[in-house]
This record gives sequence, structure tokens and C-alpha cells, in this order.
Amino acid sequence: MRQHSTTWFQGWNILLRCAEFRCQDGALKYASTAILKHMPPSSDCTSLQWPDSIRRTIIFPDEAFGSREGANTDAMLKARRQICVMNGSRDSSGGKVMEGPRDTNMQQESDESLAAQFEISFDGRRYAFRQHHYDVFRDALRYAVAEHAKAGFLRDDAFQPSWVAAYHPTDEDESMMKLHGIAYIEGHFLYGGYRYGQLCDAIAFAEDHPNL
Repeated sequence: MRQHSTTWFQGWNILLRCAEFRCQDGALKYASTAILKHMPPSSDCTSLQWPDSIRRTIIFPDEAFGSREGANTDAMLKARRQICVMNGSRDSSGGKVMEGPRDTNMQQESDESLAAQFEISFDGRRYAFRQHHYDVFRDALRYAVAEHAKAGFLRDDAFQPSWVAAYHPTDEDESMMKLHGIAYIEGHFLYGGYRYGQLCDAIAFAEDHPNL
């Protein structure tokens, strides 16, 4: 079930979409997405601060909450901060509001929690939602959230959360990679302008085409 609410802040319309999910243990969780729209002025408005056309951005949830209020509060705080950043607002000390750094460990935990809520799995290299695969988690999350928000969307009752630790080449692998000039970035082995899912394939090509 999804509920919407809308409000205005510094010239932006904030639309909150709260999605409700039932976990494996039967507990209900909530995650809210904020959609921001900066509308053009009315015909009698002469403010130069308004844009010439509609601007739109989406802030996806970082985690799920035990209540709808908690999810909406989190989304609203993130939305207002993002608006302050985009508007160039200043804080109480006179400095511009900037996007704050995020703790890496907390982000990893949050990604895993969100993945379970939105039916995304991770095999250590790539993220999967239904038949689609992604190299970047945020790309998978954006698509999954959009699909969940569609009217008539049906959850996959057979889905089981799966989050494998990210793959890293072993010391032996890295020695072979260094020997052949192979790099490893975001789940792929790179050599000669090509990328490979398996190190053995990259090595085989490198041996036949050295010094690329």
C-alpha cells in the first residue's frame, strides 16, 4: 500500500510517496521517496529567482522504518536539505549548506536493508532486480523503486534476500593481473579496452594480445 503527501519548501513542491512492505518475519516496514518539483512562476510573478522551466529531482530512501511517520520524517529532512543545497541557502553561521558525508559502514548496512525491501539481490559483483542486472546499486534501486510504485505491482513471493560480500581478487589473482596489466573495477576485469566477468578470460586475451 502506498500513501502520498505533498508540501512546499523554499519554492519547491515536495511529494512524499510512502511504500509499505511486510518482512519475512511478518513485521511491517515503511520507506518514503521524495519527489521535488520547482515550478515556474505564475504570469503575474516577476521574481528572477524562479527557473524558466520545471526542475525535478528524486531522493530515494536509504533505509526502511518501523512507522510511516518515521519514513516520511526522514524523507522530508533529506528533501529539505537537498533543496537548501540546490537553492544555495546558508546555515546559521553564514556558510552554504553542503551535502554531508555519509558513513561507509552505515551505507553498506542500509544498502543491504533496502535491497531486501525492494527485492534486489547482490552476488558479490552485480545487483539484480527480477531479470535486470546492474553494476551500480543506486541504478538497481532507482528501477526497483519505480516498479514498486506502479499501480498493480505484485511482489515476488518467491524472492529470498541474498547479499553476498563484495568480491575482491586474491593476492594470487592480483599478481597475475599485474603481470598482464589487467585492472579490476566494479565487478569487471579490464584489459585492452575490453571488460570481462572472469579473470581467466581476461588473461587468455592478454596472453594472445600482449602490451595493449
